[in-house]
Amino acid sequence: MEDRSSLLIVDDERGPTESLRMIFKPEYNVFTAAGGEQALEILHSCPIDVVTLDLRMPGMPGTEVMEHIKRFDPDIEVIVVTGYASLDSAIRGLRHRVFDYVTKPFDVPQISELVRRAVAHRRATQRARRIREDFLANLSHELRTPLSAIIGYNSILTEELHTRLNEDQRVAFDRIQANSQKLLNLIETVLLLNSLDAGELQFCASTFDVRETLRRAARHFAAAARQRGLTLAVEGDANPLWVGCDEHKLERILWALIDNAVKFTPRGSIALSAHSTPDAQGLEIIVRDTGIGIPEAELSQLAEGLPREALASTGRQQGLGLGLRMSMRLTEFLGGTLRVRSASGTGTQFIINLPMHVADRPGREHHDA
Repeated sequence: MEDRSSLLIVDDERGPTESLRMIFKPEYNVFTAAGGEQALEILHSCPIDVVTLDLRMPGMPGTEVMEHIKRFDPDIEVIVVTGYASLDSAIRGLRHRVFDYVTKPFDVPQISELVRRAVAHRRATQRARRIREDFLANLSHELRTPLSAIIGYNSILTEELHTRLNEDQRVAFDRIQANSQKLLNLIETVLLLNSLDAGELQFCASTFDVRETLRRAARHFAAAARQRGLTLAVEGDANPLWVGCDEHKLERILWALIDNAVKFTPRGSIALSAHSTPDAQGLEIIVRDTGIGIPEAELSQLAEGLPREALASTGRQQGLGLGLRMSMRLTEFLGGTLRVRSASGTGTQFIINLPMHVADRPGREHHDA
């Protein structure tokens, strides 16, 4: 049964539903739903490959069900089975990549062939994604190893030769370090997004001093900030703030936000701060810069990465928004939110809110409930 493809039939009319169920039951795992709410419950509890969907139903309309399906898994193929057709429904179907349309009363050989092709298309899409994910993971690992060595040896040379370097040589070493870190950050971002897309990311909880995590992140970007003439500092109370969370993933979020701040701050400063919420059940981290800012029209595009036209028109020539997209998705993975306060020319604040327990002392682990 597990190897068979799964079909979800969504229709409030019993006759067409039963007809389709009898047609496909011998070859597929068939689920039926009489309305949108029931369909979404099934979608979240069972793996579904193809959905046949009636657009005109009481309660939640079929077009809204279609939007929910595509948000949940854009690769699920949807075949619209309807007794009416309109330009509006056709346009909305194209917008959400509907596989095809069938009108009632449907032709059995036609709909059988459509479902077969839809299943084959979904399987091919899944195979292509796995190949791409494997390729990206392998390539990223292969690139990360030599880059880590370059960064490590460059740090050793900088420290050992510090008193003998002239200003130009120090600038050269800083440039090597900053650009190597930039490449490593990009590779790490691709790996994390790959793991998030594949659903393979694990939550690893520990108790740590988040202010030391901020200081470590600041040291990580010290060379890049110096190269651009920026000050990069951790503000606020220097006392330890012990929290329970996944430190590595929180650090990756910080890296992405600091990297963004360094790229788009031509002069001035970058400041990091962290404090617990008044109820001591959460954490707020702020990454603030004095950079070029983000126009209001572009703030909603951050989760998907800024398009090239926007980058060119705003001076954001470096980067494609991968780091910001990763930081937003990773914050959601940790159960938190990432807010942005910015306007063109006024700098930017990224505010991370995470629902975690603030600990009195280290050594205690926290796990998902």
